[in-house]
Amino acid sequence: MPEVILSNYFYGDEAEEFIYFKIPRLLITDQKFKHVSTDAKLLYGMLLDRMGLSVKNNWCDDSGRVYIYYTLDEICEDMCCGRDKAMKLLAELDKGKGIGLIERVRQGQGRPTKIYVKRFTTRATPPKSAPPPPDIFLPGSEVEKNHPQTSEKSTSRGRKKPRQGVDFSDPNHTEGTQTDFNQPYPSIPPQRPPAADMGTDRYEQREEVKENIGFDNLQRAHPYDDVESLLELMVDVLCSTAPTMRIGGEALPTEVVKQRFRTLDSTHIEYVMEAMSQTTTKINNIRAYLLTALYNAPVTMGPYYSAAVRHDFG
Repeated sequence: MPEVILSNYFYGDEAEEFIYFKIPRLLITDQKFKHVSTDAKLLYGMLLDRMGLSVKNNWCDDSGRVYIYYTLDEICEDMCCGRDKAMKLLAELDKGKGIGLIERVRQGQGRPTKIYVKRFTTRATPPKSAPPPPDIFLPGSEVEKNHPQTSEKSTSRGRKKPRQGVDFSDPNHTEGTQTDFNQPYPSIPPQRPPAADMGTDRYEQREEVKENIGFDNLQRAHPYDDVESLLELMVDVLCSTAPTMRIGGEALPTEVVKQRFRTLDSTHIEYVMEAMSQTTTKINNIRAYLLTALYNAPVTMGPYYSAAVRHDFG
């Protein structure tokens, strides 16, 4: 017997070397999931892996259904992708607009979104094999013996009668043949054809921005139209597919502008609205003005309030 040699210890993140994500086989092989992207299938496996943590923490609703917490930032970090792609993958799996493998329930007030991971099965009935073809009986010498000729001359009439008898005895099996039967998914709604535009879903992006800026609190403190207008302007930027965007009269890469807009929170919105209220100069292009103000808010907000403090106590 060969000697058993113990390996070295695990160090650092080497402990995760033999930890794997499991992806259901049907998700890869079944035609129903053919249009689901490979990254979305991988994310579903990662969501399934989180179920164990939910069981340990007793994360169940009043009906006993298990849910998980998996924030957008965590998905971006684990999958090494940007927020736009992470949101797109979640929408692809979601019940409302995607395949229906997950269901998200927003809690608001800065609390993370609950994610219900759905089970699935095709329940397809295996196709039944067709019945074996019947034996085809061809008339031979025995038939001829049972129907002897009554005259010395051979006639075709005497030969046709036995053949007709054989033909009528041939059974018909066409009515017993069954066709394949596939039942639809029990928990997944019928799929709509994938949209041609696979860009960031506007609704998902809007909800994300509302959570980042504390939309509900801003609405209570400021006029609804002002807050709503800034929200829609931010969503326009984050959903834009243009290669560049004009900010302060300069064409900047759209991705750079998006990265800056993702850092905006309620304090930046408050700052922009306060600066707007104190502006007395006539603004000809209000959209361009607000885009520039929002883009510059993270950089100019600190000096603005510092100057105000020095003015008040100077």
